[in-house]
Formats: sequence, C-alpha cells, structure tokens
Amino acid sequence: MYDLLISNGHVIDPAGNVDGWFDVAVSHGRVAAILEPQSQCEARQTIDVQGQYIVPGLIDFHVHVFPGVSHFGIDADPSCLARGVTSVLDFGTAGGLIFDGFRQFVIDKVQTRVFALLHIAGQGLISSPGTLPGLGELHDLRYCNVENVERVVDTNRDVIVGIKIRCTANLAENGRNEAEGLELARQAADRVGLPLVVHSPDSSLSIEHVLSRMKAGDVLTHCFHGKACGLVDAELKLLPAAKEALDRGVLLDVGHGFGSFDFGVARALLEQGVLPHFISSDIHYYNWHGPVFDLVTTMDKFLHLGMELPEVIRRTTILPARFLKRETELGTLRVGAFADITVLDLQSGEFPLIDAAGRTELGKVRLEPTHVFRSGRPVGLLPRPESRPQPMTI
Repeated sequence: MYDLLISNGHVIDPAGNVDGWFDVAVSHGRVAAILEPQSQCEARQTIDVQGQYIVPGLIDFHVHVFPGVSHFGIDADPSCLARGVTSVLDFGTAGGLIFDGFRQFVIDKVQTRVFALLHIAGQGLISSPGTLPGLGELHDLRYCNVENVERVVDTNRDVIVGIKIRCTANLAENGRNEAEGLELARQAADRVGLPLVVHSPDSSLSIEHVLSRMKAGDVLTHCFHGKACGLVDAELKLLPAAKEALDRGVLLDVGHGFGSFDFGVARALLEQGVLPHFISSDIHYYNWHGPVFDLVTTMDKFLHLGMELPEVIRRTTILPARFLKRETELGTLRVGAFADITVLDLQSGEFPLIDAAGRTELGKVRLEPTHVFRSGRPVGLLPRPESRPQPMTI
C-alpha cells in the first residue's frame, strides 16, 4: 500500500536514465518505486496526470529570496514552490553579518528547500547604486572579512554551498575595489573549501582576469549576457580564455535576471557547443513580473533555442543537485530520494519570450506546472505572474 501513486505520465529522470511511460509511487515522503504503466498496486491516493511529464522537483540554481532585508528579495514559496520549483539556491543575498537572520526567518521557515551562497561582503545585497544610499556591496572592502566568512560557513555548512562575489564596476567604487574584492573572495572560498561563484557583467576587469582566478568546480554566472566581461568577442565567438576555463572545469550558470540573458549570445554559444551547466532564473523583485516570471519560462527559452527537453530537465534537476552535494536525495526520482516531484504540461501554441535586452521571440511550446509535491505532499499552485513594468536597480 503506497501513500501516493502518480500514474499515466511520461517520466524524465536524467539522473536515473529514465525517459518513458511509468507510474511513480511514493511512501513516507520518499520515492518508493518506478512502476510499469497500469501496474496492479494499491495506493491511498492515485493521481492520473494524463500523459504529462513527471520529473524530479525542479531546482532553481539562482534566486534571491530574502524579502524585507534585501531590496532584491521575494518570497520563496509563491515565486518558486508554487511554480514547480521545490529547491532553490539563494545566490548570495546574505553576507555573514545578516546570515543568521536569513537562516532564522527564511531558510528554516519556508516550505521551499533553500540552500545558499554566502556573499563575501558581510552586508550582502542590502543596497546598490539604485538605492539610498547608492552604495554597492564592494564600496568598503572592510566588509569582506575572510575570518567572518569562515565563522559563518562553519556554523551553517548544512545549507551554505559556496562563496559569491559580484564583479561589476558600479558596485565596487567604479571598479577600484574589484580586483582586491575578487582576491578576498578567492581566499575565503579556499579557506572554507567551497566553490567560488562570480558575477561578471559590466566588470572593469577583463574576463581573462576573472577566469584566471577561478578553479574547477567554480561557477561563472550570467554566462549569456551581451555586456562587458562576457564570454564572446564582437563576432559572438567564444573567447580562448573562456574555452580554456571550460576545459579545466569552470561551470556556467544562466542566471537570466533583469539584464543578463541575451538571445543572440545564447544562440551563438549553443551553436558553438557551449551549453550551460545550470539553467536558472535569477528571479528577484525587479523581474518576477517580467521578463523572468518563473523558472519554467527560462526553461521555455532553451526549448525555443533548440535544446531537447531531457537536457533542459537535466540542467534544472540533477546537475544543480550535484553542485549542492544532495544528488542522492534531490534532483532525481531514484528509489529512496525525497519525493520532490513536479508534473509539467508541455503546451503548444505561440508564446512571446522576452530576453533581458527587451527582444521578443515567439516560442512554439511552453511548460506549465500542474502538480507539485514536496516530500510527497501536494503543494498549491499559482498562475504565472502577470506582466507589469518594474523599477530597475542593481
């Protein structure tokens, strides 16, 4: 007797090399069995998903979910869990000075599973040039205290999985503090034994400089932007330094965001065989009413660009789970994993897709979550947010 049986669905689980018609059985909050269709078994509840896709609970690798403290922050449950995302990685919204509050009021409270990067700057993302005072987090490098980073990481190793820095000129006193800030972030990551994650759009540093400070397993986010300090030259060809970094194991994150995803750059790099390791939304206050909306809309854009659905699912399930070092319990439907499950309807039609530069392309398919389960329990869904203009700051 299973607790739950999800039947009549097309299961895609890249971690288990499963791609076909199966039923998924759940007991005690974990995956109990992957069964042949129409198996004769009993369950307390059976849900017929009528040919839709059953996939591991989606993981959004790049979000900002510390509302009320960071001006970027939004609530995790309505923006992520209610849109098919069962686990998220908060991308350095909190630094060491405010991480205890992030843990107490968000990580330990919300239904969404929240992991975190720790910002090298202790104050995290509480201000930016568009706020008052208009100070980026690298305005004063005294906030980038390596010893404080080590203390906070050691207390929170169950949720902190990396060290984050934003290398952008106007966040670092017109670039004056970028090189030193990057070096401090490198030192902190090495000290605590965690990956370094770097944001580079509009950096005063060269991409060659940034990548030279990154190691195998580190992550360059916003990999498909068209701004300074990107991966391509003026002809949209992959730079030699970028190829060398990828060859030695530096990882790429999409991080769509308000200003960091360009259809032209993405299409050019995909045609050159440069695939992101992680497809993520970078959802935050300034973009969840457009152009981002939710993770599945970012996934739609990669389907539009020609990526096959199983590869899109791979980059939103098992690959981020491996980075989180939770691959036996998250991002998979293997027996014994947490029963975090998303059911997706692949709809056909004509769907406007907008990149961060404001360009619109017409997609032919879109994904819509129809059921979400967190540890085997159903979660209420919300519709995609309505489109409306948002003020922009960084």
